[in-house]
Amino acid sequence: MKLLTIRPSSAGSWTLRVASLMVALLVLSGCSLLPTTSSRSAGTGRTDSTGSVRVEEATPTPISMPAAIAKPTYTVSRGLVTRKLSLNGRISPVTQQNLFFRVNGRVGQVHVRTGEMVKSGQLLAELENENAARDLAASQLDLEQAQARLKEAENALQDSIKRAQADLDIARENLAIVKVQDPTPRRTIAEVALQKADLARKQAQDAYDEIAWRNDRGASQQAAALQQATLNYTEAQADHELAVQAIAVHSHQVTIAQRQVDLAQLTLDGLKVGVDSRLVNDVDKAKLALSKLQAAVDDTRIVAPFDGRVSVAFILTPGSPVNAFAYVATVSDLTSLEVRVDTVNLTQTPLSVGMPVTVALVQRPGVEVPGTVRAVPTTRMSTTSEEDKALHIALEPTGQPGDYQVDDLVHISILLEERPNVLWLPPAAIRTFEGREFVVLQEGAGQRRVDIKTGLESDDRIEITSGLTEGQIVVGQ
Repeated sequence: MKLLTIRPSSAGSWTLRVASLMVALLVLSGCSLLPTTSSRSAGTGRTDSTGSVRVEEATPTPISMPAAIAKPTYTVSRGLVTRKLSLNGRISPVTQQNLFFRVNGRVGQVHVRTGEMVKSGQLLAELENENAARDLAASQLDLEQAQARLKEAENALQDSIKRAQADLDIARENLAIVKVQDPTPRRTIAEVALQKADLARKQAQDAYDEIAWRNDRGASQQAAALQQATLNYTEAQADHELAVQAIAVHSHQVTIAQRQVDLAQLTLDGLKVGVDSRLVNDVDKAKLALSKLQAAVDDTRIVAPFDGRVSVAFILTPGSPVNAFAYVATVSDLTSLEVRVDTVNLTQTPLSVGMPVTVALVQRPGVEVPGTVRAVPTTRMSTTSEEDKALHIALEPTGQPGDYQVDDLVHISILLEERPNVLWLPPAAIRTFEGREFVVLQEGAGQRRVDIKTGLESDDRIEITSGLTEGQIVVGQ
């Protein structure tokens, strides 16, 4: 190959020289790639009269292009489209409670270990509280003494009430007796006797008057009869006076007996008021003092609120300081378990109690447990309770103990909505542009765009509400 020289036809700028040099280099590069044998398709280089090289362009060789990749197609089908909510949760006790001390202090004793089963009311841990315990014991003794004094007074009162009741009963019986002994009939008898004596006296007087002219009248039988009739009349008068006096005395006796009844009733009523109020007040004061000290001691103790298991480790060692109301343990009731989903935003999801749920156990692939929504989050209305922010799912019995345990991870699927016998396409068949939804419809050898409207969506199916008919072929993306 000969060295080529480039001579510009006229003086130009430096830029023109650089451009000419680049053209020459490109031409030389092209010549070096041409075949050495002559061909109609190969370019040739010739020298003109000025000595410059003139390159004739070669005929380009066609390059084969790869075939276009065929896009997938989908058939518009009719079937069931469902909308499901998928969540992750854990197996949790339905009932569990966080435990804490109510006062600051130092740990005295810890009576349980992590995972230990406990009974309701069992003492789990306590702070150092020797002074409070002594004060509590002394207060308990004060209360017992006050209660003993009150009990003694109550027993004595009961005896007094019994005696007073007996006195009242006697007084009432005596009143009844007095009322029965009414002397009024005796006065009637005395009046009749007095009338008879008066009649006899008058008859005797008449008989005596008939012999009064006789000298021996004083020794006569008529005189003796008159004297006797007079005495009988005087006696009858006295009996009548006594009967009248008895009636007056009886009235006073009834009044006295009634007063005795009233006094007995008053005594009984006074006793029934109760023992000395000061004794009752002493007991009440002792109870109040004991209650305050008991509350102070209780604040330094943690007891199990129900039967269950200590599911969170005690972070306590004797002598270590703790703050009031800081959680140190959780007791869980293992007799009833559920699925719990925490800190999930479901305010826009139409959840309701009673919805069916499928729970898949992560630790046991292929095992699914049916359930229902037991409680939905209420964060949109209240944030006062941690449980209000959780979704609770009740599990149905499986009949196989040990299928799941506390803290097992689960996958949750909740059927929110389903529509049977509707047109649907997979998501890959639907395209969007500036808010429009459309598909590319295959019609023979041609294609065209068709706007559509969609409805219910799931992970693998989207409902087609308008724009397509069953059996049409759609070109995917």
